[in-house]
Amino acid sequence: MDINLLSKLLKELLLQNDRVSLPGIGSFISEVAPSVFSDRALVIHPPYRRILFRTSEIWNDELLERYYASTHSISLEDSKSQIAEFVSKVKDELILKKVVKFPEFGTMKSTEQNDFFFVLEKSVFIYPDSFGLEPIHIKPLLNRGVVEKLTGKPQKIKSQKPIDSETVVSKKGKRGKFVLIAIIVFVLALAAGAYVFRKELRPLWEVILYSEDERKLLKMK
Repeated sequence: MDINLLSKLLKELLLQNDRVSLPGIGSFISEVAPSVFSDRALVIHPPYRRILFRTSEIWNDELLERYYASTHSISLEDSKSQIAEFVSKVKDELILKKVVKFPEFGTMKSTEQNDFFFVLEKSVFIYPDSFGLEPIHIKPLLNRGVVEKLTGKPQKIKSQKPIDSETVVSKKGKRGKFVLIAIIVFVLALAAGAYVFRKELRPLWEVILYSEDERKLLKMK
């Protein structure tokens, strides 16, 4: 195991996984970052994957050990032993020199408080979904746009006068009174006509009010 092989294995694993442990130190985390503006908002960069290193992610997923064992035809126990030994040396060098270069992958750095972080090389391509996407360059306008001002005068909207409910009620009341008076006049006219023409209407009343036998009895009287 050497630093070149370790860099190659980590880069290949991060193409397919969002997390890869570096046993005894922490874990590499791969996250998708959205499109961003740069260069004074004149360039739009496509989505990309960023690689972070978190010392808090200490549990070992064993992806590195299993991948190393399968690609080099060694046992898992030998793989774990070799990786643990080499990563321990990397950690010591980080604490001592504060920088460890991972060829064709990136750089691991350490702060004064021995907090480790990782800087990915710009040339490393680890996001296949963005293949073929290129930055978009935006050309600024030479002249400022002019906002057109409206010259028309505002038109007033004529509102309809509200209908007075009291007027409607009073009209309905007057109409009802006229109908009632007309009915009373009609009934009185019928009564007067019946009284005036009572003799002429008697045969009709007898037919309406009496049966045939009763009419015969009335005639006998």
